[in-house]
Amino acid sequence: MSNSLNERIVQLQEELRQGRITRRDFMRYATLLGVSLGAAEVLAACAPTPAPTSTPKPPPPPTALPQPTAPPAAVEVSPPSAVTISMAKDWQLMIDYDRCSGCRVCELECAKFHYGVINPALSRVRIFKVYPGIDVSMFCRNCIERPCIDACPTTPKAISRNEETGANLIDPKVCTGCKLCLENCKAQHIDFHPTDNYPLLCDLCGLNPACVAACPEGALSVVPPTMAPDTWAEPLEQVTRELLEKRGMAVYIKEA
Repeated sequence: MSNSLNERIVQLQEELRQGRITRRDFMRYATLLGVSLGAAEVLAACAPTPAPTSTPKPPPPPTALPQPTAPPAAVEVSPPSAVTISMAKDWQLMIDYDRCSGCRVCELECAKFHYGVINPALSRVRIFKVYPGIDVSMFCRNCIERPCIDACPTTPKAISRNEETGANLIDPKVCTGCKLCLENCKAQHIDFHPTDNYPLLCDLCGLNPACVAACPEGALSVVPPTMAPDTWAEPLEQVTRELLEKRGMAVYIKEA
């Protein structure tokens, strides 16, 4: 077991022991990390959930996460100049594909943070296993130019920019589900709520993304746009092609 995997398992055991997650959650997370079902059961048994007392304290809400003054895992850099960045709040979520294992824990944590349930269909970040060894993460890149906002036909706009973080916000009550935001998206990819039909756009969780905190490989981070030009919105096909070329696999893949 690698050090990073061992550290993540220990963390999950502690959360289970403290009652912050259920045994079912523990089993799901452990199997997503590559642990066999039998081994996951043994690991869960090593950290039993404490028996409830007569006056149990309710667990913290799923969205209760520490709010640091700076984004987690952000690279320390000098403040960007006003010439290269329009606003100091234009942060972006970045993915390091050399570290990403395609475990999809980010999907589970995103849905849990925003809706309090474990349901990948509600996640604002999606992992696509395009080829063996090629896992592509698709999510709203919070571009400096927001064609999705420009295309939104409602008044007021259903999609807006957060005044504190610069991230996209969606008002489900205003959204009509017209999907013009998807048609104008640079990445040509926006997922929609499975029942309410509004776009699931990354809001950066107030600059403390649940996916960043949960990633067992440290593949996700939050940085200014000037630090992550390669994370600007690109279609799935283009990202896949770039990864195939980078890893020397393009010669073995024939386009359909």
